[in-house]
Amino acid sequence: MSINTAWKGRPDRRAAKSGLPLRTLSIIGALLLMLPAAVAGNRSLKIKVFGSGDVGAVNVMARWFTTEPSTDPLLIPTREWGDVTPETIKRLMRLYFPRREADLLTYDFFALALIDASHFTAQQQIWIRNALDNYLKGGMNARSTQGKYDTEWRDSILDEPFPNDVEAVLSDMDYQHGKTGPMVIVDGGDVPGIMKPFKERIEPLFRAYTDAGPILITIPKPGSVILSYTRNNAGIGYPIPGQLAHVFYWHWNRSTTFTFRDMITSPFWDEGGSPPNVYAPDIMVNIIWFCTAHDLPDDPYMVHEFRMDLYNFGLRKSLLASLLEFAEKFGAIPTKAYDELNRVEGIRGEASTHYLGSQYDAAYETLNRALQELDGLEDDAMRLKDKTLFWVYVVEWATVTATMLLAGVTIWALMLKRSMYREVASTRSSPMLVVLHCMP
Repeated sequence: MSINTAWKGRPDRRAAKSGLPLRTLSIIGALLLMLPAAVAGNRSLKIKVFGSGDVGAVNVMARWFTTEPSTDPLLIPTREWGDVTPETIKRLMRLYFPRREADLLTYDFFALALIDASHFTAQQQIWIRNALDNYLKGGMNARSTQGKYDTEWRDSILDEPFPNDVEAVLSDMDYQHGKTGPMVIVDGGDVPGIMKPFKERIEPLFRAYTDAGPILITIPKPGSVILSYTRNNAGIGYPIPGQLAHVFYWHWNRSTTFTFRDMITSPFWDEGGSPPNVYAPDIMVNIIWFCTAHDLPDDPYMVHEFRMDLYNFGLRKSLLASLLEFAEKFGAIPTKAYDELNRVEGIRGEASTHYLGSQYDAAYETLNRALQELDGLEDDAMRLKDKTLFWVYVVEWATVTATMLLAGVTIWALMLKRSMYREVASTRSSPMLVVLHCMP
């Protein structure tokens, strides 16, 4: 019996609940960020995420999951590109992929974005499949059928728990002929609040949404819930012609899994693109929370502002630390500044604790206090830098001035004060020069 037929199951059709340089990326392979754990009700909101895909997808997931307090990621590239060779992938999988099934089961969400499934061993595929079949887990696959590695995805045992009908897609002669069209976010009453809170702000950004070419079609399996789609006049789309499903999910046994039609490097998921969809990280985190049975926030815009402020805090803290290090190289002693920075970091940690406890108002206010404290630290660091560099400027000015004066005195002595030197006497060749000059 083949490995693909050894894991056939029956989906649960229940209704939806309402509610860095390339080489650096390839070498790190697995990216871990540990943040303080907290408790939300009787459940921890710290969610372990296993993410894999090409380098671009790993980069996006690193940006999302390392700045989000509720996620603890392990990211491994599993698609050849540039410096990421098959040998590199094999080594990274050997080093970082959990070595026991019990270790893999500690992960709550599996983000498979443009993977090459052939880089997962049969045993690793069985472990992931068992997690999705028999435990409360979540998952996501991107680019409809994982892009050009569609047959590897179809031939694995990993495709069946996901809501996109890969076999039907690949059997359609026009599966690479999706059409550009306006993005529509479904806002029906029984649709969970994963994407619909941002409908009014996202839809105007994508009046004619185009995935990376070619535009692949999706065919949601029966029981799927569609959260967004694009309209077209060519009648392409399932289950409703002219509506090409973009993001959709279903329940598989105890798990909930999603399919994205596009890549997570596509414009819809690019919070820094043109136009920027700054709500892409919020949607992704909402998906993870929904899949792992965590309540979605009542005020998604406040939570969005908190996440943006938290990201900005990280950037500003990094720049401040670099500024202090720069001043230290020129003789400054920024011990007090470092102590203050650690104190402000403690306030940021307190904000994250409130956030993990679903106390979003307190988290937002605490983080604003940390940002205000950071304003003062930045001013102090600039004054310390200016004070330190002042003496550097004085020494440089004195050195340049002294050199200029010495050069000026030397030139004056050599060119103007000629009385210090005797006139050169005539030589034996002088008469000869006169004679030569007088010859016709």
